[in-house]
Amino acid sequence: MIRTQVLVSTILIASSITACTTTPTNPNAPVVLEQHKNISAEPSTKHNLARLIKQTDNCVIEFTGNFETGKATEHWIFKGDQLISAFSNIDAEVENKQTVFDPNDAEKMKNFELLKKNFKTANLEKCL
Repeated sequence: MIRTQVLVSTILIASSITACTTTPTNPNAPVVLEQHKNISAEPSTKHNLARLIKQTDNCVIEFTGNFETGKATEHWIFKGDQLISAFSNIDAEVENKQTVFDPNDAEKMKNFELLKKNFKTANLEKCL
């Protein structure tokens, strides 16, 4: 009987400690809702990664494409269907620069909508 009580107590203590150590320290920290490798995107890249990230007040699609001479990372910040801002950072042998996109540009909106299609509707709904 005592052995059973000790075993149950040990299990309860261990699960309590585990629960405390896995709880995020900052509940407002960004959370990756979904990610995909090597999606179809323009411009064409060797390897790419698209991540849907939930932030406190909005979401971000982070797209990183690798080229022979470096990489480009795009950030598409949005809430619901509203694109708030977007920009890209190029880190390459020939240049390092940041480009800010016009969120009202029809071509940029088309790219944004194509990127969104890679993610599950249920996860995109968390961005409302």
